[in-house]
Amino acid sequence: MNSFFYAFKQRIKKHRGIYFLIQLILMIWHSRWGKITGKQKKFPHTIQLPITNKCNSRCVMCNIWQTDNTKEADISEFSSFFKDSIFKEVTSVGVNGGEPALVKDLPEYIEPILKLPKIKALNVISNGFIKTPFLENIKKIFQMCRSKNISFHLSISLDGVGQVHDKVRNIPNAFKKTLATIEEIQNNKSLYCDTFNIGCTIVKQNIDNIVELDAFAQSKNIEVEYRLGVPNKRISSDKNLDQYAIKEKHHIQSAKEFFHYQMTKSKSIYDKFKYFSIIYSLENNSSKRLLGCTWKDEGITLDRNGNLYYCAVASDCIGNIRNNTGEEIFFDKKNIQYRKNLIKISCDTCIHDYTGRIELKSLYCFIKEFVLNQYAMRYYKELMKFKR
Repeated sequence: MNSFFYAFKQRIKKHRGIYFLIQLILMIWHSRWGKITGKQKKFPHTIQLPITNKCNSRCVMCNIWQTDNTKEADISEFSSFFKDSIFKEVTSVGVNGGEPALVKDLPEYIEPILKLPKIKALNVISNGFIKTPFLENIKKIFQMCRSKNISFHLSISLDGVGQVHDKVRNIPNAFKKTLATIEEIQNNKSLYCDTFNIGCTIVKQNIDNIVELDAFAQSKNIEVEYRLGVPNKRISSDKNLDQYAIKEKHHIQSAKEFFHYQMTKSKSIYDKFKYFSIIYSLENNSSKRLLGCTWKDEGITLDRNGNLYYCAVASDCIGNIRNNTGEEIFFDKKNIQYRKNLIKISCDTCIHDYTGRIELKSLYCFIKEFVLNQYAMRYYKELMKFKR
């Protein structure tokens, strides 16, 4: 049956107009009819998991390396966190940091995550500086995921080619180290992960060279996930926004042109919508978010100190799982009110996360501004042929 649907999908893809229309209909079908208020009592489906505050990078857009890491849980206590009922509906976990490669017993820390009752997907993000020890651990984690039929995605951060990456990461030979890890994964992907990509944060230090990275990735046949550098409380990047943020007119224009290029070349309707939404945000000075967001009502952040947060970037700590149960913290009336206010005040000016169900109103904006404009001339020409 799966082979039948795969063959059918490949045939449909050859007819771009039909494939485009089907994707659009599916997006509309899965969209939200109304706004998320944050008042719902809903168990989280996704965990953002900064597994350590330790980091061997000094990125221009991140100060986590200055954060205290002396109270991070050992394996035993860390395992106990995941026995909390607040995680009983979790289907996906994203492990980041700090730098996960600095956790020497990383597979042992991952093991309790894979025991979550409904988990289906694990994602690990690394800067790739420590190739051999890190990839040996990744091999073990991949085998652990395979044994439980859990999909495993690996992402390596790369913010430019050569000295551009070194400049963003503030580490000599950062590009050389990261590239060695990327090439090893590319050459032996079946040993390390189900899927792999590069993650790039766009900041003013690399915006003028971002096309070079895109060409480099295409030459290596590697997918790139581009994100704008945004203020993030957890990593203290909200305190040095002027140091990295895309704010000057010529940088904004460069970013708009780059994302328009990405939108044009993409074959996925969702990716087109994603890039359109980023451009829309840049043009409107972040006054209206079109993208959906998992963190409004389906996400939770847990760090290795046991701290819990709602939003991945804008939330204050709402409690510590060492002191109270996750449910007591997550559904506390004062915290729920805080989440409602956070959504009301912060979400429309944020462009961080690109996942989550899309509001139908946002899709209407996309269809009106992009789809109709792009295809209006084509439809007009066809109409003229008909009238003749």
